[in-house]
Amino acid sequence: MVLTFECVCGNQTGLFATGDRDEQGREYLEAEDDDRISWIMGDTGMLFKCSFCGHTYRLEKQ
Repeated sequence: MVLTFECVCGNQTGLFATGDRDEQGREYLEAEDDDRISWIMGDTGMLFKCSFCGHTYRLEKQ
């Protein structure tokens, strides 16, 4: 599995499945290039920040 993140500035990076799984069988994801995007886990969701332009995106916890 590959998920692609593309910022409004055109910066792109992929998140890919590592093959490693947790106790519930869920696969871990890792960034293709850690320098292009950073993310922060919070109580209410996740923040993704573009390392090129600084634009930040928020994914709400459901």
